[in-house]
Order: sequence, then structure tokens, then C-alpha cells
Amino acid sequence: MAPEVPVQLVANGISIAVLMCTPRNLDDLAVGHLVARGMLSDPASILTTDARADLGVMTVVAPGAIHPDRFGLGQVIASGCGSGSAVADAVAFEAMPPGFSIEIATLQAWSQAMFGAAVLFRETGGMHCAALATPATGKAPAAPPYFVVREDVGRHNAVDKVIGRGFVDRVDFSSACILTSGRIASDMILKVIAARIPVIVSRSIPTTTAFELAQRAGVTIVCRIGDEHPTVYTSPERILSVPGREPS
Repeated sequence: MAPEVPVQLVANGISIAVLMCTPRNLDDLAVGHLVARGMLSDPASILTTDARADLGVMTVVAPGAIHPDRFGLGQVIASGCGSGSAVADAVAFEAMPPGFSIEIATLQAWSQAMFGAAVLFRETGGMHCAALATPATGKAPAAPPYFVVREDVGRHNAVDKVIGRGFVDRVDFSSACILTSGRIASDMILKVIAARIPVIVSRSIPTTTAFELAQRAGVTIVCRIGDEHPTVYTSPERILSVPGREPS
């Protein structure tokens, strides 16, 4: 069965939410959820993180840097839905900066690697996974690519986990991509907007609201990534094709 438990997120002593989630990589989930809700923007501000699956609590201490004032707090967030309504109030829909591009073949290879690393899915058949990836920069010396995969019973939790891990590792989100196993709904787009990640990729499809939000914010959506010819829905200028692998 797919593991799912309630875990309370406490930030600077304030109960932010109770998340229904898979109790693994909870420190990543705690940080990523705060980032994806627009509550946390500076990794240097984090003093401590602590996650106790046995107690059902994860805590983040970042004095003066977590801003929950404009959000409903203490709610229970089910594993089947995200926190889109809360994030929508905080996101300023500034266009994503230009200058980042990626080959469609690279995204397809990353997607295959993500599913190859999805151990819990192979064990249960009922889990979601997400990845955060960056290419080598090409500068001298070239920065190595970054690639991290996390799993959760909820697709938005898996996205929070990789955002949290990348945030703590100080990944340059402006040159990063999110990959996900699930459909791209509005809450998923709002998370990448809040984190300022320009590209999101899925083996599934986007919803109409997700499409509209991505257009407003200049986020590139690439879906049906497992197909020979994936579909680029928005901001196609970031996606470079290669011979034999033309996106639609």
C-alpha cells in the first residue's frame, strides 16, 4: 500500500498546516512547502530543520524570514490536492526571465532517470515522483548538473520535496526544470512560479487553469514527455529540438 500519514508543519513556532504525506524526506517537504507557498525566500535564513516521522511533526526555524501573515494556517492539506488557493494570494505574476533553454531530448532522458529512481513506485504501484534538474552550465569550469528525485503519495508533495532539497542546496532555480509524474494542475504551476522555476515537465497533461497561469507567468509546460513527440504548451522558445525528436 502507499504510505500516508498526517504530519504537522511548524515554522518559527507557528503551525502552518497538517500535510497528508509519505513520511520520507520530511525536512525537504517542510522547506519546500514554505518556499512553494511564498513564505520563505532565503536559504541563508534557515537556522534549523527537524523532522520526526514518529511524532508526526516537522519544524523549520528561520527567525524573521518566514511570512505566514497572509495565509490561512493550521489547515489539513490532503495528499490528493495542493495549496493552490493559498499560493495564489502571494504570487506576483512577473514574467520568468529569458535566457534559459534546454533540449527536448535532455528532458526525455531526465524523465526516464526519474522513473528509474522511483523505488517506492516499483514497490507499491501507487506513488508519485518528482525531480529537480539543471544542466551543466558550460562555463569554465562547468558547473555539474544537479538531479534529485523524491517520491510521495501526493504529486504536489513530491514537487515540494525536490523544491525544498534544491533550495537548501542553493540550486539556481532560474536554470532548473521540475519534472513530475502527475498531471499539471493550477497548484503545481503556482509552486514553480513561487520558486521561480521556468520549466515544468510531465508525462501527463495540464489543466486549463494551469495553462492560463503558465501563459501569464511565462512558465514553459512540456507534457506527454514519454511520447516520441512531446507537446510544448507554453513559452516554447525555451525548448530546443534535436533531429528526430521534434516537439509539437
